[in-house]
Amino acid sequence: MKNFCQRLIESCEKHSQKIAMRVVGDEREIYTFGEMLEQIRSIAHRLSLENVGFGDRVVVIGENHPCWAIAYLATLYRGAICVPLDPHGEIETLTNFFENSKAKIAFLSADVVKKFSEIQERLGRSIPAVVWRAFGEDEESETDVEKNPKSKIQNLKSFDDWSKAGFPASFAEKEPPAGLDDNALLIYTSGTTGKPKGVPLTHGNICAELDAIDRVLEITEKENVLSLLPLFHAYLQIVNLWLASTKGAEVFYLKELSPDELSRAMKESRMTILASVPRLWYLFHKKIFDAVRDKPKAVQMLFRSMLRTNGFLRDTLNVNLGHLFFKQVHDSFGGNLRLAVSAGSRFDEKVAIDFHRLGFTIIQGYGLTETSGAATATYIDDNRVGSVGKPMYGTEVKIDSPDDEGVGEVLIRGGLVFKGYYENPEATREAFTGDGWFRSGDLGKFDRDGHLYIVGRAKDVIVLPSGKNVHPEDLEVHYLKSPLVAEMAILGVEDRSEGRAGAEKLAAVVVPDFEYLKHASIANSREAIRYDLDNLGREIPEYQRVREYIIRAEPLPRTATRKIKRFELKKEIETGQIAAGAGKEAKSWSFTAEDRELIDSPIGRAVASVIGSNARDAEVIHPGMNLEIDLGLDSLARAEVFAALEQAFQTEFEGDEAAQALTVGDVISLIEKRAGDVGRIQKIPADLNWGKIVREQSTGVPEVQYILRKRAVFPVFAFSVYKIFNLFCRVFMRLEVAGMENLKALLKEPPEGRTQNPATFLICPNHQSFLDPFVLCSNYSVDVFRRTFHVGASMFFRGRFMQWVARTLQVVPIDPDTQLMRAMKAGAEGLKNGMILNIYPEGERAYDGHLHEFKKGAAILATELDLPILPVALDGLQNVWARRSWRIRPAKVKIRIGEPFFPREVLSQQSAVSGERSAPPALADGSNAATDLSDEEKYVIITDHLKNEIEKMIDEMRK
Repeated sequence: MKNFCQRLIESCEKHSQKIAMRVVGDEREIYTFGEMLEQIRSIAHRLSLENVGFGDRVVVIGENHPCWAIAYLATLYRGAICVPLDPHGEIETLTNFFENSKAKIAFLSADVVKKFSEIQERLGRSIPAVVWRAFGEDEESETDVEKNPKSKIQNLKSFDDWSKAGFPASFAEKEPPAGLDDNALLIYTSGTTGKPKGVPLTHGNICAELDAIDRVLEITEKENVLSLLPLFHAYLQIVNLWLASTKGAEVFYLKELSPDELSRAMKESRMTILASVPRLWYLFHKKIFDAVRDKPKAVQMLFRSMLRTNGFLRDTLNVNLGHLFFKQVHDSFGGNLRLAVSAGSRFDEKVAIDFHRLGFTIIQGYGLTETSGAATATYIDDNRVGSVGKPMYGTEVKIDSPDDEGVGEVLIRGGLVFKGYYENPEATREAFTGDGWFRSGDLGKFDRDGHLYIVGRAKDVIVLPSGKNVHPEDLEVHYLKSPLVAEMAILGVEDRSEGRAGAEKLAAVVVPDFEYLKHASIANSREAIRYDLDNLGREIPEYQRVREYIIRAEPLPRTATRKIKRFELKKEIETGQIAAGAGKEAKSWSFTAEDRELIDSPIGRAVASVIGSNARDAEVIHPGMNLEIDLGLDSLARAEVFAALEQAFQTEFEGDEAAQALTVGDVISLIEKRAGDVGRIQKIPADLNWGKIVREQSTGVPEVQYILRKRAVFPVFAFSVYKIFNLFCRVFMRLEVAGMENLKALLKEPPEGRTQNPATFLICPNHQSFLDPFVLCSNYSVDVFRRTFHVGASMFFRGRFMQWVARTLQVVPIDPDTQLMRAMKAGAEGLKNGMILNIYPEGERAYDGHLHEFKKGAAILATELDLPILPVALDGLQNVWARRSWRIRPAKVKIRIGEPFFPREVLSQQSAVSGERSAPPALADGSNAATDLSDEEKYVIITDHLKNEIEKMIDEMRK
């Protein structure tokens, strides 16, 4: 068998005039195979002159670049051992790797020089370093690197000098010294604490992997390969270095991995092969399908129809029309992508199916650094979605101690498996069975046809109190279907409610997709994400549902191979470091001159004042802070911030504008755009005066004016339809209604101390289904029906037809989350004109039948206008029309109308119980309340009382 270096030389000589590597967008960075081989030999010869002997360790550290590849290949040509390291690794970890490997010399990119200097200081010794220039840097600045002002490092050499120094003819004529059994690489998989785990791979391991891949992929010299993932990862070395260099393929490198640069590189490279990890494919998938969702309904239906058609043609006739049906999508990938390879973690089946139907062929691979990369793969002619394929050529795989479902640890044996960890006999003993099988640490199972399925890491399995095992990676794939989520980690955290040590519950650390939130005009990411993930939870068994969500703005901590650092996250949760709340990380925010100028401007100071009064624990307000995640503003506090700013700047924000302002800087920019003249700033109140706002509201909300108009015919027709619907409810839902006398009592005579006629009040039911208002209103008398109006989320009433529906149902379409001031004014205006407000304090439908958090809008209106609240309990409607379902099912439904109460009466009772005073004093408008309570405290008391009343009625109905 030819060793790797022999294959490399053969390929370079055969394709000497063909381009081997290039940097996208830089004509200076182009290397033919002949030039590459010249530079490899030049550097290999120079290494021998620098006393880098056979088997010595040579570090390569830097961003992806042709020089990275040449340094790597030259090290192997010399017979030394290449140690590729993560340029973004922590100083302590990298120092540990340098020390453990006894590195003789290092190849660096220019941007790693400063970090390398710190590593040397920690090591207490000098290591010669060869530096290649940064992208776009002039050759002159690199050739004299020893005078580089960015570094005080001694023995700093120029890569350009070394690669062009030349070599004797006798050096080129000699065979490279390494044999198949000699070590070629030393790749570290861990080492932050304790003894590092270095994986030595031999030239024979590399050749075994190449021979196995030849049986899976048909790689030729015509391939174009785009380098996306970091080269220090073994997976990318297989494609970019081992395959491309020995097959004669061309590799394209990016200057930076930004969306614009990536899009440009895909088109310019016209790549035929793309090797990546599932996460990148999920991002591609999200971008494609988000764009489809923005199209008209007819286009969406056509797209789905073409997806199904091409899927059918591929599965039954082996005909792929993806390039014709989805030309725009394929063109975004360069228009020439014939094969994609995904490895590193499990691939979501539904995403894989979508790409299959789009016309892409994605090969799945599975393996570890210890197995030289892939140990199993899905073959082009046997590509089973969801599996990681079958063992590759020369490799055996089996399941150790499978359970009832066939799940057990994956064991691997073959020529591509390493022989043991570097200078770590204890770790080596633990990694192998007595008969030589390598323990992968992954859990998997085989299907009947021999396809392997990976279900998770053995050490990451979460054992619930019920004894059920949960594999977090599987769950993450499911929950990441939410377009609101960019990243997620599911963990098992201590569940103190279980009352015994070791009990765990499922918690998710979630990073929102802020770009999607802005695009979709979603203001309250916390509530929207919880709502969406709860919906997804309904699709899986109850024991697998996440019980707690922790939202954070920062990306999840990951290893060099992009695996989530679960232990680190779990520790932060258990110590409270990443619990939601303002001010916990405030001291880490640093201000640039631009930040300081923005926050110190008149508008910036006004915005900071309003936000600070609502985020009371915040030590500092920074323009980059997210209102919810960094400052801890809940939906109401966020809405009150915008309401106060509207009041202060005498303006009114559109709902979408407010929703897209996610950070402090966004809010300042919005004010600058809307208000403009800073001289218009009014005095910023410490707290929003809801009493003044709702009591002084008379006219001004156009949406309310329509429902106040007297209509003679239509209300009678609508009432008749509702009554017919009520008969349907009595049969289909076996509807039971109790407490109607409480509603009638409010209509017969005005409450004590009030002379208004007709009676005005608020009806406050819990919320379970879209059917709630229809079922509830169908029980009203004609007088109540004609005067009842609703304030509903505007997102449900867009378009001409839905606007007509809103008017028909007497709905004022205003989103309280983004236009709270307008919503409160609308409610006040209708009530003051003799209407009855039907308002749902939960603000969302409860999918599980349990009460969710109540918001205080109803309490504010009732308290400040001195109006009674009629609590209503609904139960069973969540079973008739469940959330995220279009299926209507027969189910038992009950409605109970409770006794009305005035907020002033509840506040008086609260004062009496607390012993503050026996009789409440009079307010300016003649009503009574406990004056020692702040407005906020009053609203909380009324909201809690309302929720308790509804909860008691639901409990009684269920008994």
